[in-house]
Amino acid sequence: MTDIHLSDEDRAFIEGQLKTGAYRTADDVIRAGLQVLREEDEALRRLIKVGEDDLKAGRYVTFEKAGDLKKHILALARERQDVRSAPEHEPSGTERLGGRV
Repeated sequence: MTDIHLSDEDRAFIEGQLKTGAYRTADDVIRAGLQVLREEDEALRRLIKVGEDDLKAGRYVTFEKAGDLKKHILALARERQDVRSAPEHEPSGTERLGGRV
């Protein structure tokens, strides 16, 4: 493998992480960052699969004008906010994944 070249900003971040004591070595910091990147990549792939499955199953909405899309998004946001502001509401796994699984 080739050498990895880091910016001064990246080096400072790694040094800061080492100073907290959370990591013993720079390699540990890099490994932790790569693990987060892997997890985010896997989550994104799962969500893409959900979207593809929804499209295949006919679960989608079409819009005539961009303004209609904006109205739809705002309505969904208001609906989500109303549900989340309910005192007894505990978010489901579906809601944590953007409302779909």
